[in-house]
Amino acid sequence: MLSPEYLRACTLPASIINLGIPSIIHYISMPETGPFVELTAKAFLKVSKTTEDKEVQPGMLDILLIPGPNPSTIFEPKVLDFVRGHAHWQGGDGKSTDVLSICTGCIVLGQSGILKGKKASGPRGIMSKLRKDFPDTTWVEDRRWVKDGNIWTSGGITNGQDMVAQYIRENFPGPASEAALAMADVGEREVTYSKSKPRVVLWWLILILQAFIVGNGQPKKA
Repeated sequence: MLSPEYLRACTLPASIINLGIPSIIHYISMPETGPFVELTAKAFLKVSKTTEDKEVQPGMLDILLIPGPNPSTIFEPKVLDFVRGHAHWQGGDGKSTDVLSICTGCIVLGQSGILKGKKASGPRGIMSKLRKDFPDTTWVEDRRWVKDGNIWTSGGITNGQDMVAQYIRENFPGPASEAALAMADVGEREVTYSKSKPRVVLWWLILILQAFIVGNGQPKKA
C-alpha cells in the first residue's frame, strides 16, 4: 500500500504519491514445492522465487516476512538455514535484514534457533507450547508484538498488522505511511493487550463450556 502505484490508484494528492516507496515483493518457497503453494480454504499462492534463487539470498532482501504455518509443522533444515542466513546477515555498512514473523511464524524462527536469548511474542493460545519447545526464548505474553534487534514477532494473526504498522512508522515515517495506515485502518491499538491472562483464560473456559452444552459434546458432520 506504500508504493506510488497504489497511492496513485487511491487518488491521493501528488504530494503524498511522491513520497511513496517503490518495492518488489517475492513469494518464496522451496523448489520442490512447485509453482503454487496451497493455503487454507483451498486457496493457492503463486511462488515467484525459490529459496535457491540468487535474487533472494542473504543480503539481497531488506525484509523477510514469515506468515503463520500449522503450529505442528517441523521444518526442513534447508528452510531453517535460509531463514537463519537472512537473520544473521550483516552488510559492510552495518546493515541487516529485518525478519518479521506473524502469528505462528515465530515457530519457524524458534526452530531455526535465532530466538535463543531473545524476547519474542506469539499467539497467546499456544504460549505454553512455545515456552516448552523454545525455553531459551523469553516469551512476552502481554504484548501484541515484540522487537528484539532485527527480529520482530507478533501474536495471533491481526496482531501482525499492528506490528507491521509500527515497523512502517519506525522505518518509513512520514505522510505517505500515515496515509496508508489510515486507509487500512490499522495501527491504532496499544502494543499491550487490553485483557489480562486470567481474563483470557476465564473467557476460554466459559466458551468451551458453552460449546459443550450447545453441541452436546458431539462433533458436527461436514
